[in-house]
Amino acid sequence: MIKKLKFKFVATMMGILAVVFILIIGSINYVNYKSNDMQNMGLLRSLVENDGVMSKDIPITPGSANPQPPNQDETQKTFTVKIDSNASVFELNGSTDLSTLSEEMSDLVGNVLESREKTGSVNGYRYLVMGKSYGKIIGFLDQRISNGMTERLLITSVTIGSLSLLVFFFISLFLVDIMIKPVGEAFEKQKRFISDASHELKTPLSVISVNADVLENEVGENRYLSYIQSESIRMNTLVNDLLTLARLDVTKNKGVFAEFNLSKAVLSMALTFESTAFEAGNDYQLNIDEGIMYIGEAEKIKQVIAILIDNAIKHADEGGLVKISVKKHANRIRMEVFNTGQGISEDEKEKIFERFYRSDESRSKQTGGYGLGLAIAKSIVAEHKGKIWTESANNGVKFIVSL
Repeated sequence: MIKKLKFKFVATMMGILAVVFILIIGSINYVNYKSNDMQNMGLLRSLVENDGVMSKDIPITPGSANPQPPNQDETQKTFTVKIDSNASVFELNGSTDLSTLSEEMSDLVGNVLESREKTGSVNGYRYLVMGKSYGKIIGFLDQRISNGMTERLLITSVTIGSLSLLVFFFISLFLVDIMIKPVGEAFEKQKRFISDASHELKTPLSVISVNADVLENEVGENRYLSYIQSESIRMNTLVNDLLTLARLDVTKNKGVFAEFNLSKAVLSMALTFESTAFEAGNDYQLNIDEGIMYIGEAEKIKQVIAILIDNAIKHADEGGLVKISVKKHANRIRMEVFNTGQGISEDEKEKIFERFYRSDESRSKQTGGYGLGLAIAKSIVAEHKGKIWTESANNGVKFIVSL
């Protein structure tokens, strides 16, 4: 329980931090990208609107915070071409001398004309197309340096964020021990109290039960004595269940496992309930494959089967079916206990394995349950690294154990 609580605490904390970091890093990079893009588009718009002449009031360096007059190195990052009505280049950077028109420039112009888009990016260049009286003018801006800076900012921020999350992970591991310590101490005290109280209750319960039997022999049958005997038996069952849970909590993962014949163990336990099922009027069926071997604690596995069969018989409808099956699939062993009757709602399928939880109060009182049987079964299955769950099927309930 404490380990699960620690895991949930750390997972929740790291999940929240991860979401916050993603939002912060994403926002920073998005704002940076949009800022660069708006600045680049402002520059291109100035170029094409001024017919290829650079305005001195427009910053040229992508990502620059303060507008500066363009210098020669910066103006080389942009170029404009004019296209006539026949889609032919007749002017480059305000000059009709096309000898400086490189193959790269020609490819860029061809790609832009082929795309027929007014603005976009191609081969690392941002472009803007504007119609003119002579045809079109296309402004190009080299974004490769700007894109490289944007990528470096993204990589740097993601790296810093990841390292920060790693640091916070180790900090959370340290903090969780401090924060969970009082809970762990309270849980240990609770387990100790349950164990001690259960041991202390066994003696007076035994005395009450023995004296009630002796008194019955002396005075004969008496309904008040029968009430005492009945409730003594129920209280003794409760105390034994509490002691079982206390032992499972204390000795978890400390049991001595040995190989045994699971098929025979389940069959022997199932046969002890045959008369109980017959008296209840149930159709009792066994479908157990032979020769299934398993490494674990035989008595505890038999206790799980006993709990599930007892639960099935108690909650099966009158004249209903109770079926026990054990099959082996690949490397897993699957044990199923099915009974017809009222199903279990989805929101209760996990709760029924909690201690003292009863899905139907009135029926539980009639059958004498305290809501500890399934909790014990779950603890034993967890100790054997297995899983236990329930499903609704064929107008009934099926409890499944996978080992």
